[in-house]
Amino acid sequence: MGTALKLVLCALVFGRGLHRRLPLFGLYVALVVMDDFAVRWTYHHWGYTSDMARRVYWSSLGVVLFARGLAVAELCWTSLRNSSAIWSITRRWMALLSLAMLAYAGIAAAKNSSPMIAFLLTVERSLDLGISVILVALLRLGLRYKVLLGGIERRVVLGFSVYSTFQIVNNSFMKQWIMKYFQWWVSASVVSFEVAMLIWIAPLLRPLPPLAPPPILLSEETSVTLLTQIVEQMRRIVEELKRLGKSRWK
Repeated sequence: MGTALKLVLCALVFGRGLHRRLPLFGLYVALVVMDDFAVRWTYHHWGYTSDMARRVYWSSLGVVLFARGLAVAELCWTSLRNSSAIWSITRRWMALLSLAMLAYAGIAAAKNSSPMIAFLLTVERSLDLGISVILVALLRLGLRYKVLLGGIERRVVLGFSVYSTFQIVNNSFMKQWIMKYFQWWVSASVVSFEVAMLIWIAPLLRPLPPLAPPPILLSEETSVTLLTQIVEQMRRIVEELKRLGKSRWK
């Protein structure tokens, strides 16, 4: 079922043209499909418990995690691109969060006997937590500053939020026993991702609505009127200052 949902999602994302509106999300979906086939092919040829399967699984996980982070950053930019001041502040915090996440993962990897696995698991946990925080903050900024996402973009945000929140809960309960019950942990992650895919697929069953134009703070006519009034007021102030200056020197 998971592979079928991934193929349907990928076909809809590229068939409906969502990849042109959200190119990094389109890349993420394509990489998810490629990851699924690469892992399945590896399991078929080398076996589930082989060293090759382990290397392919963890390597592909790293690529998909990186793509997921880029897709979330793209959603933030899409929401805030018309508010340059807010985006300027937000991207700095996102950069600091990314550096802190990588530093924490690097420290965890250095202390572990399996550095790559420890690094990727720590990155995944940090990324899920970061995504949850960022998307909640994005929602609050949207409500406060009226920089709301479109309908399809909100569904993408919802899907990422559901998946990341479930992963946080899953990792919190399974942290101590993740290697012993690894298969159950993976199965729970798969189910949560299938739920996210269903959230993304539902609006793509219909043609995408056209993009809403960026918000206009003032219409052209209103802007011209206000500018004319300001210039006229400044002209009067200058004339008054000239009059006062002349009367002073008389």
